[in-house]
Amino acid sequence: MAGEDEKQNRFRTAFERGQKGEISDYKAWLQERGIDPDRANKSYITRYFTENPEQAPNHDEQLEDIAEFIGFFSTREETFHIPVIGVDGIGKTQLLHTIQRMLEQLGTDLPSQLYNADRFKEEAQGEASYWEDVLHKLSGLEKAVILVDNSYQDKRIQHSLKQINDQVQSSFIISTWTPEQWRIHREEIDDVVQVSNEAELTPLNEADTVEALEKTVQEISSQANRFSTEFYRQIHQYSLGIPGVFHSLLREALHETFVKGLDLGDTEAVVSAAEKLDLQNAEQRIYDLSDKKTTILKHILLSRHPDGRRPSELVELMDKDKSTVSYHLQNLVSEGVLQKEKAGRSTFYSVKPALKPVLQLRINGEGEINA
Repeated sequence: MAGEDEKQNRFRTAFERGQKGEISDYKAWLQERGIDPDRANKSYITRYFTENPEQAPNHDEQLEDIAEFIGFFSTREETFHIPVIGVDGIGKTQLLHTIQRMLEQLGTDLPSQLYNADRFKEEAQGEASYWEDVLHKLSGLEKAVILVDNSYQDKRIQHSLKQINDQVQSSFIISTWTPEQWRIHREEIDDVVQVSNEAELTPLNEADTVEALEKTVQEISSQANRFSTEFYRQIHQYSLGIPGVFHSLLREALHETFVKGLDLGDTEAVVSAAEKLDLQNAEQRIYDLSDKKTTILKHILLSRHPDGRRPSELVELMDKDKSTVSYHLQNLVSEGVLQKEKAGRSTFYSVKPALKPVLQLRINGEGEINA
């Protein structure tokens, strides 16, 4: 009976805690602190900035350069092509949406179309494919701004861009690339659609990172939550000013605040979030990697497969024995750089999402991608 009484008392105590709002539920915890749990997620934040480009952490100088080129294009019968180059999460997709929205707001008669190249070869059943729809919409246009996102995901991007360009009498193509993929494809792309200029997106400075995070917190909060500037600065330090990474850190820091019972805005939550995302000393860890490990990572980055590379592919690409490649792969997994995933009988290795742009920055800085 004593045991039953104790259980009943604990149940009653827990029930009363719930009545007071003292519960171990993350969504309820967010709501208690004036944060909308339906907004504090990646999909909502991405959609918000896409629909409100004036609030986005854009790269204003590059945006203005592109606007000048489009203005020049609007008065001429010529073809232009500007590749937008930047690491994962830097804001390439956002920039395309911003360009399209700004053009619409200008009220010109210059049409714009935004496409995702990783869908160009998407098959359709019973209706026109995505690619056929692209060509149909462009066919016969005299002049258009054509925005092509994730260009490197199309294995036949050279052919695709040529067909797109051939559909329109006068086209302005803006395509997006990661640095390593652009270096591989630059010459062949320039042969079919000559490059007019390149727009390179670089990480945001501390002030712009803090401003972007403040805008994000304002949007997901129903109350005026005020985090300290140091809280935001610490996120900038770990993220290196890469929007995709600092937004991930913000979301993870909120969760770590809940898990560890910290006060909202405690910088300890940022440190814990960085550990969870393997961002502790990320830049130094990446730059300290051996040449052999860096070569393996370059090959993995260049894979178009969404799951990365299989060890057998790396053995063939590097002309190394299986045991050597496996040894380095396991080391990279234990060091928190790679993650592996089983797919049927195969195992795929990929760079951890938060570390991928850090690795791309290092490789881009080396000036050499050919692994």
